[in-house]
Amino acid sequence: MKPAAGQDVPKTSKRALWALALCMFTVGTGSLIVLGIGQEVTEAFNLPSGAAGWLMTVFAGVFAVAAPLAQLVLAKRFSQLKLVGMGLLLLAAGMLWASVATSYSALLAARAGMALGGALIAPASAALAVQLSLPEHRTQALATVFAGFTLASVAGVPLGTWLGVAFGWRGAMLAIASLTLIALAVVVACFRTLQRDTVGDEDSGPPLQRSSRITAIAVLATTACVLSAQFAIYAVMAAFLVEGFGLISSALPVVMLVFGIAGVVGNAISGVWADRAGIEAVIWLSLAGLAVMMTALLVDLGPVFASILVAGCAFCGTLFTAPQQARLTMVVPARYHGLALALNSSASYIGIAIGSATASLLYAAFGVGALPAGALALLALSAVLNLAAGSKARPADTPG
Repeated sequence: MKPAAGQDVPKTSKRALWALALCMFTVGTGSLIVLGIGQEVTEAFNLPSGAAGWLMTVFAGVFAVAAPLAQLVLAKRFSQLKLVGMGLLLLAAGMLWASVATSYSALLAARAGMALGGALIAPASAALAVQLSLPEHRTQALATVFAGFTLASVAGVPLGTWLGVAFGWRGAMLAIASLTLIALAVVVACFRTLQRDTVGDEDSGPPLQRSSRITAIAVLATTACVLSAQFAIYAVMAAFLVEGFGLISSALPVVMLVFGIAGVVGNAISGVWADRAGIEAVIWLSLAGLAVMMTALLVDLGPVFASILVAGCAFCGTLFTAPQQARLTMVVPARYHGLALALNSSASYIGIAIGSATASLLYAAFGVGALPAGALALLALSAVLNLAAGSKARPADTPG
């Protein structure tokens, strides 16, 4: 239910956006909870500590593959709202399965099921955010929805850790399953009056033109490169700060908290800035800010300034997310929004994988001091791709 031009977003639509943000919070918390309870899980199954990493790997891999496939196969038969509901049920079922898993292989299978649920929820939630907003407020709507995921990156690990301490790792899984079902109830309540108008926009718009495909590919490649540049540092951030700048290990939790808060603030501001200054301006501001922060990290400025610069990277990095998604929805017709946003999610995970591998290789070969240089090289490629995407971009509904 979009407001007429010149009108504010109705309160019902705002509530629906925040309901979708709650859904994204459950996806983020569900994916990250294992970082807080991983040690308990490996001890329960008598596995080495490193085995916990596979719980994240399986989730990320299945999510990256399933998100676009789900849109290709299911979006033709079900509305985006129904996909969100189906995803929440799958996510809750995966959590419940995980809570009673009797083997590590069963737990990995449960994580795959959770990822399938997340792969339905995230792109469909973003597509609904687009449908509920005017074009000039699209970025802010997307930022609202993805605030849930960003908040989960701050609160997900400590929440999982606390739940694991209080109720054990199985109890923690049950608790997040309950939260997921609550999110489903909230979505049903908030979309009750919007459902008829929300369903049906997916098939509108002209066919996808060749120029739009080329632009979309450039935009998706930019997403992957920007994420890879960030994770060329983030993937080994603890070692980067401790070994590279002398940060004491006991200060890491505080630094990680500040890092997460900076990301939440960046996400919150991105929508407002993009609606006022324009999508392209905020994307370039994000890239320029990352370049400044990463360049400064080439110099040993001590642990405090290094921590501030890394938090600055988090702020500048999350400035990029919502405007980039909004730009993607501008260059493809409405009927392809779900698929395009799903591909953007996959591109993000591909970028995370590339950046993490880059960090590991550079760390092993040259030490932590080489990480900012590697990140800057990937960021330079991002700028080239972003320039190409911007030069080709025009609204999908423009004739010719």
